[in-house]
Order: sequence, then C-alpha cells, then structure tokens
Amino acid sequence: MKAFSITPQDLLSVFLGQKTSLMVPYTGQLLIAANKNDQRHLPSEMAGAIVEIQENQLTLVSLVHPFKIASEAQLFEVDNQLIQREPVNWFGPQALVIEKKMSDFAKNYDGPRAKNGGIPRNYIPNEIAAPIILSDDYWQTYAQFVNDPDGSFAAQIKPMFD
Repeated sequence: MKAFSITPQDLLSVFLGQKTSLMVPYTGQLLIAANKNDQRHLPSEMAGAIVEIQENQLTLVSLVHPFKIASEAQLFEVDNQLIQREPVNWFGPQALVIEKKMSDFAKNYDGPRAKNGGIPRNYIPNEIAAPIILSDDYWQTYAQFVNDPDGSFAAQIKPMFD
C-alpha cells in the first residue's frame, strides 16, 4: 500500500475527524503515519490510519493497529501484510459507546468480584468484553510509539483486563 508521513498533530486531527485535506500527489487509499519527532506525548514513526484521498480531500477509512514505520518525505510503499485494520476508531464516538456499555454493565452488576474489586472477565458478556479487549490491545501498542520520557502517558493507559 502507498504510504505518507505527516506530523503527529495532523495524524491525531485525522483520527478525530478534524483534518479533511492533505496535499499529496495521490488518489485512492493511502496509509498515513506520524513522522519522526520528539514531541512529548505524541506518536513518532507510527502507522496510524488508512484514508481515502480524492483531489487532496481525505476521508478516514479506518485506524490501523500501530506499527513502526520509517519517516519518508514522499510517497512510499508499505507491505500490506503489516497492515491490520482496527474495527473501531478508538479516538471517536464508537469508543465512547463501548466504554458506556461496560460502565452500564458494571453499575448493574451484582455478582462475584475479583480480589481487586473488579468484575471477573468470565462474568462479562462477550459482546461487551471483546471490544474492550481490542481497545486495551490498541492503546497498549499505541503507547509504545508515544514520546514519553517520564512515563506519564503510559501511566494513564490502564488495561481493563489482565
């Protein structure tokens, strides 16, 4: 797949649906990545999303599971086998719906508790737990690409399940 590196701020803006244009001589689906940088709490050299480009207008197609990607100042090729599309935009409203479902379930739960006070995984319906597990996996991987010299970003990433 063709790929292009952009600033981490622009990448996050794409995730949030705020960036809708990209000056790149290309039409079609494009993998976008954060370029190499040392900005605190921002990803560096990380594949982030697939977008559709038409006349420099972009539409987010899907996030991809983060992986290392070298910065390039021009279009470049990435092996399709490295690209794993995420089923949810973990920066968007779908993620909030998933969190709310878990929160609502937890509020009404009246069963056994783990030693730490949490709900044992086997008591949580799969339709609630499965997206949470995917989210945990995404954020654990994403955190590996964030410039985090003091560990404060990683400290905020707490998986729901062990």
